[in-house]
Amino acid sequence: MKAAIYQGKEKIVIQDIPKPVPKKGEALIKVKYAGICGSDLEFFKTGLWPGRGVLGHEVTGTIAELGSEVKKWKEGDRVSIDCTLNCGKCVFCQKGYTNLCRNGGAIGLGHDGGFAEYLIAPYQNLVYLPDSIPDKYGTVFDQIGTDLIALREVNFVIGSTAAILGLGTLGQFMLQCLKVAGASKIVVVDKNPHRLEIAERFKPDRALNNLSLHRIRKAYGKEINGADFVFECSGVPKLINTSLDIVRRGGTIVQIGICDRPIETYPLKYIMNHNRIQGVLGYLREDFETAVDLVARKMIDPEPVVTKIVPLDDIVEEGFKEAINPETKEVKILVEP
Repeated sequence: MKAAIYQGKEKIVIQDIPKPVPKKGEALIKVKYAGICGSDLEFFKTGLWPGRGVLGHEVTGTIAELGSEVKKWKEGDRVSIDCTLNCGKCVFCQKGYTNLCRNGGAIGLGHDGGFAEYLIAPYQNLVYLPDSIPDKYGTVFDQIGTDLIALREVNFVIGSTAAILGLGTLGQFMLQCLKVAGASKIVVVDKNPHRLEIAERFKPDRALNNLSLHRIRKAYGKEINGADFVFECSGVPKLINTSLDIVRRGGTIVQIGICDRPIETYPLKYIMNHNRIQGVLGYLREDFETAVDLVARKMIDPEPVVTKIVPLDDIVEEGFKEAINPETKEVKILVEP
């Protein structure tokens, strides 16, 4: 079968590799679409992931073959893939934080993923894709799930105010999740005009193309002078530091965007303002399933966010390189093997 093999920094090559065979408890999935995630882009840009293999953990497809002892599913079923692999036994799994499993991994990260014609997934990682959800939308539950766990971890409550820095896929869906969660005021920031235009379809209170601290603070009122929650979804060092300037006293910064290098910051700001900084990694199964439900009930709309589909042969030039272009018109790019 044809697959895109990640080989390190800025190197992905198309190769023919053996088609995998499902073992006990596994399913062979014929991939329909696989999304290019922000973490995939970081691996491509920096070589952050040191291994080799097939990336792609945002996957939708159909069951092509079942291994032994898989009874719930049948060939032809449409599925999305919960990519997280966990042991269920370590101290973090036992506490319910399967995203922090000490022995875990992920399909598409250490285990061959969806940038190929087929992939193998344990049956526990299959998630039914309702008929009401188009195939291409089956790739977005990972990102929505990450936003949902972020809201839960920081105890976001109805009526809170929020700022979103960075309007890639995570930022776009965070805007929609905040609307569902009952945010009272939302300011979004991104210098890319195309991404701002997409975000404006979901009616944020303000959409800004630069880090005007005066305009951002003004949106929340003179007395408060900042947002209850700042969701940093870009991983850009300048925006990460700006979070400290636009969160209110006693407010919370939620770091979702990946930044793989040290940055200089000013701890006195968050000490004197009693701020909380919360990192977020992945999602739990319940978040993934809630994401499916929200899309099925049309409470979250992926259509404006999924902006481009490219064939597997063009994954580098039309996919990865286009996605890291600061002036791109795209948000979520899907690969179709």
